Amino acid sequence: MKTKAAVLYAIGEPLVIEELELEAPRENEILIRCVASGICHSDYSVRDGTLGLTLPAVLGHEGAGIVEAVGKGVTHVVPGDHVIVSLTPQCGVCVFCKEDKPYLCAQMSKGLTKGLQPDGSKRLKNSKGEEIGQLLALGTFSERAVVPAGTAIKVASNVPLESACLIGCGVTTGVGAALNSVAITPGDSVAVIGCGGVGLSIIQGARIAGATTIIAIDPIAEKRQLALDVGATHALDPTGENVVKQVRKMTGGGVHFAFEALGRKETIEQAWAMPRVTGTAVIVGVPKKDTMLDLPVLGFFGEKHFKGSAYGSSVPSRDIPKYVDLFMSGELKLDAMITRRIALEQVNEALDQMGRGEGARSVIGFG
Repeated sequence: MKTKAAVLYAIGEPLVIEELELEAPRENEILIRCVASGICHSDYSVRDGTLGLTLPAVLGHEGAGIVEAVGKGVTHVVPGDHVIVSLTPQCGVCVFCKEDKPYLCAQMSKGLTKGLQPDGSKRLKNSKGEEIGQLLALGTFSERAVVPAGTAIKVASNVPLESACLIGCGVTTGVGAALNSVAITPGDSVAVIGCGGVGLSIIQGARIAGATTIIAIDPIAEKRQLALDVGATHALDPTGENVVKQVRKMTGGGVHFAFEALGRKETIEQAWAMPRVTGTAVIVGVPKKDTMLDLPVLGFFGEKHFKGSAYGSSVPSRDIPKYVDLFMSGELKLDAMITRRIALEQVNEALDQMGRGEGARSVIGFG
């Protein structure tokens, strides 16, 4: 069958919108008609070369759609079901899946670095017969996609997929970082560095967990206002003040938890400096693979903690339905995070805007 998709052929180049040939789903795979896809900073990081991916490949991994066909062995969804796709194949047999940590599923690396399905093959070809990969085995910048069955989480048919698609990546990563990766308790204080889609989701997760002081830090005024709209109690501009000193002063010696959502050396080091002596710095942003840190070791002797968070430490089959319920009840404000709704043909413009730090999330809608 044919599908229109956005393909990255070379690092730093615009994505090419073209018609591709899509193979039918094989065993443990499903075919979905994409309804919507968020544009995540990881897509931008692939385009600019920060995240390495074998090219050419269809980008996009924050999607939702409707099942059109299933391969052999698939029993948890049927054609017509509405689904959100998660980042992890949840293979169920690797060491991490067996330890109930499917967010680290060993099969995920094939899609992340090579654009392959878990069986090591590809499902797309261009008009020249060249095989095309799919970022994280998803490639949701496409009208249709064949994806690993384990990535598909069924949701009710009344869930607005054009907004709920954000739960596929950014929301699960951010909300999960606040609810799963650490134990925020009512009355705790939190700082969040970077207020894009993931940072705004961390803020919402902290609010839901009961944090009473939530400090948003971002140089873009629009994002600071978005942060306040979704639950931050304070917003700081890092270009105009020493934010570490400000945070420590505002919280009487430092926050309980500081989250970094940008993946930059300088802001990771700031996140380490913001918590109190028994606090925790949580690194959610994805840095370049050669990033090295300079941290004062003495902090560890005060029992300060330094922690990473992968996909919000979320178990998709357990947590995505929970996040959907929070969205449907109004507790999780997804529409407030969407600053642009676009057509597939506008994907390069949206990626350029993301590179300039404009807006929180753009969402591609498919007719």
